[in-house]
Amino acid sequence: MNKAIYIPTTVDQILVPHMCFKSAKLRIETHLLAAQNYLEPTCIAVVGESRTGKSRLLESITKENPRQRTTDGLEIPVLSIKTPAKPSVKGLVEILLREIGDPLWHKRGSENEKTEQLYKLLKETKTHTLIIDEFQHFYDKVSHKVQHYLSDWLKIFVDRSGLMLIVAGLPDCMAVINQNQQLRGRFLAPIRMPRFDWDNEDSQDEFIACLESFQKGLSRYDFPDLTSFEMAFRFYCATGGLIGYLAKVLHQACLNAQVANKLSITLEDLAKAYEESVWVDELAPIINPFWPEFETEPSAYYLEAAQQIGTASPEPIKPRASRSKFKDEMTAAEVLSR
Repeated sequence: MNKAIYIPTTVDQILVPHMCFKSAKLRIETHLLAAQNYLEPTCIAVVGESRTGKSRLLESITKENPRQRTTDGLEIPVLSIKTPAKPSVKGLVEILLREIGDPLWHKRGSENEKTEQLYKLLKETKTHTLIIDEFQHFYDKVSHKVQHYLSDWLKIFVDRSGLMLIVAGLPDCMAVINQNQQLRGRFLAPIRMPRFDWDNEDSQDEFIACLESFQKGLSRYDFPDLTSFEMAFRFYCATGGLIGYLAKVLHQACLNAQVANKLSITLEDLAKAYEESVWVDELAPIINPFWPEFETEPSAYYLEAAQQIGTASPEPIKPRASRSKFKDEMTAAEVLSR
């Protein structure tokens, strides 16, 4: 039996520049141009739920400012890292040294010695911007405490290096900034990356435009019309308006089509892709949105259920009782008080 050859589905390579993404990117790019001439370092936080496109935004900024080797040596205009799950100052510095390319990043040395080496290399590589993703790890969710020593170090590091600082993370990361007065004073207003909202007409149009962009980018596959109201609503209920989940479902559908050696992707195929790609808690209140029997008429129940997708532990939503049932369940005291 011949093994199937995997061909990249290109879903991951499709960058959908919706309005929120473009607005956030423009704001960052504006400060990137001006930050090198500012007397004080510029700090910006990109905040949003998981799968709202924060990391793709940062990847886009990094790719457009690539490292390059010149006659003067290696230049890294934008240095980008992810915060480890349990960060320490020394651990964070080592990650930065490793990302720059220091071959001795893991060797022995005190926190101060490694920090001094970091300053030296940042200057040599002409780095002007530092990006720190997963910034919420500066906040301990178990103890509900901010890593104050770490945030103090970051404040001093930004002041001394003069780098522009871009951090990104879940809403919890705002506690790191808010609880450090000196650090907060260095940050501009945050850039918020929300999930799409079906109840908002403009947001709904943007979500459908994203589906259109994906369908064009995946033109080798024969999908149903993803921009139809019915299909768009199915995808909204499947993804909760999170662009990352939208990409996951489409990626899985294309991958399954490759394995089956076909180019046609049906509603049944999308139902299978949804079940295989989206983590659904057993308490989730919504059935597979790509099943034929799924009710495609928007309702408050479905919209509220969709908002739970991507959250840590969704709670079941109980459909509202009918008026007749409500009357049946009224207590005697309530009846007498009417």
